[in-house]
Amino acid sequence: MTRRLLVLYLSARGASTFVAGVSVTTLLAWASGTWLASRPYFSGTAARIPVVALAPLLAALLLGPTLAGADENLERSTPLPWRAWRASHLLVAALVTAMALSLAGLREPDTYGAHALVRNALGCIGLVAGGAVLLGVRLAWLPAFLYVGAVYAAAPRHTGAIVAAWAWPIQPSTTSASWLTAVTIFALGAAAYMHRGSRASAGRRYRPRR
Repeated sequence: MTRRLLVLYLSARGASTFVAGVSVTTLLAWASGTWLASRPYFSGTAARIPVVALAPLLAALLLGPTLAGADENLERSTPLPWRAWRASHLLVAALVTAMALSLAGLREPDTYGAHALVRNALGCIGLVAGGAVLLGVRLAWLPAFLYVGAVYAAAPRHTGAIVAAWAWPIQPSTTSASWLTAVTIFALGAAAYMHRGSRASAGRRYRPRR
């Protein structure tokens, strides 16, 4: 019964589409990072900053639609431990995303490589989870997209502790403040999603056929 329920749960949330999307994102990140770092007119490994910032963002955006079923209110009426299900959902998705993206940066993990990809995956997933709680899954992508886009556009040159804290998506993985911010965002987003779930919207509610 539990296995069948798990299959139905994953199917209702498009888990296979998410896994396929993360796989494609990982391949693109690996190819793009390798190409950028090998160009003589770019600044070596620092040329992978666009990949480090955008690949985890894209993977997190793919996760957004899986954070709710067709009808959140209907699901909550069923006698299931939804907090545990939501926590497991987000933690497994974060693990899969982080492990997959880390493969794209194993060649030089410390310099805009695997470690930075894992950090940004956690931070972006936390933003998407929080967005799902506040805005619903249709707009869950918005906070992460706006934040990472704004930080990437600002491209601060200084790397002090304060800058590293708010500009974590484009910081080297050796900066402790960037990790602290990303992990904190993930923890807050995960906790909010686990306790409250995605905000139900009219567009996601099941409408019986007439």
